[in-house]
Amino acid sequence: MRPEPQPQLETRTFQADARSGELDEAIKLFHRATGIGFYEQLPEEPNWKNYLDLTYAQKMRFCLVFDPHAEPHSRHATEPVHTYGAFPGLLNAGGGEPVPAHKITSVTVAPSYRRRGVLGRQITADLAYAQQEGFPLAALTASEATIYGRYGFEPATFQCRFTLKCAGGLKLRVQLPGKVVDADPARLEADYSALAVRAFERTFGSVDSTEYDNGYALGRWDNWETLDKPKNLRFAAYYDDAGQLGGFATYKFGGWDEPKAKLVVHKLIATSDAARIKLFEYLGNHDLVEEVHGQGPVADPLRQVLDNVRDYHVRSIDDSLWLRVLDVAAAFQVRGYQHDARLLLRVNDRMDLISGTYLFDVADARATVTRIDEGQSDPDLPLVALSEREVAGLYLGTVQLDQLLDSGRAELVGGAGAGNWRRAFSVAREGFTPHGF
Repeated sequence: MRPEPQPQLETRTFQADARSGELDEAIKLFHRATGIGFYEQLPEEPNWKNYLDLTYAQKMRFCLVFDPHAEPHSRHATEPVHTYGAFPGLLNAGGGEPVPAHKITSVTVAPSYRRRGVLGRQITADLAYAQQEGFPLAALTASEATIYGRYGFEPATFQCRFTLKCAGGLKLRVQLPGKVVDADPARLEADYSALAVRAFERTFGSVDSTEYDNGYALGRWDNWETLDKPKNLRFAAYYDDAGQLGGFATYKFGGWDEPKAKLVVHKLIATSDAARIKLFEYLGNHDLVEEVHGQGPVADPLRQVLDNVRDYHVRSIDDSLWLRVLDVAAAFQVRGYQHDARLLLRVNDRMDLISGTYLFDVADARATVTRIDEGQSDPDLPLVALSEREVAGLYLGTVQLDQLLDSGRAELVGGAGAGNWRRAFSVAREGFTPHGF
């Protein structure tokens, strides 16, 4: 049987910077096609202004791929068969400054065009573009877990979805400082924007919030799918003993028709564990409420302070942020470190974006990373061979070198086997990413 011929497709790339009528129409087409690709309800006409404003605010670079030979009766005679977007952002990697990240989003391929290399060609070109633009990392949140590994992405943070049982009130083993109040978001916009920045700076593994994230937290819209105005949202703000805003929660009552009365957290950001725990304590002490549904890190400090640890029930643990390293030296030199070490990593990148041998010299919580010719390497230093995916897993300490070596995902091909170098990429605590994109 002859293979099905590959479609001759046409790619149109747009940059949402200077506004124009032509670009407005391209943005609308992009979001309509993305909504269809994710089986979403399409927005009402009055909400298109919000989509335009948010897309320009992100400085989105997006691609629409068309099939010029689509059947005349097909939707793809006028609409794209593939969408792909990306925009600049930041990542907290535990160093002294945030790391620039190329944030990929809105990736769809029409069903009849799948498994024809459409995404492969697009993401290969885009990662090369991002590397040329100087981004040390590419990042995404994945709707499917089996797609992006082939392009060098690896899960970097995970989140826990949990149910907090609170019938009769939530009881804690400790008393924490500060207070929580009912909040009026209309009076907190400026304060919330500053809080979002501080929360990003203090949350290892977080990406920076977007205009959409901030608007979602403040109750401007219910979700990205429609950007409709939400109903029945409530808001709570945490203030520390000095009177500074340190946390904010947006939540909703689940309704009386549910088996158990519950509050559902839509958004919660905090600058400290104390702020986050106090917000959940406040939510868990609502009259008549039996459960609070929330999200948090896998090793959640909230669980450790509950009087009854079984009040915290894990519903699921899901991958959150995926990373792809585009520049080993630029990425790892701005990351934070817990241990001094010297070692070599030999990276075999299937896309050949970061292939090579790298010397890591880690001291005083900083790393100097140098790409070297292998003949220049010190034979006494440990030399670890691994792929680009494993390098991405090491970046936020999601996996450790000893785990990679023990599981066969990396190989010690030279130098000493014992030593502190195995802990070179360990972190003080796991990363957590409160914002999707």
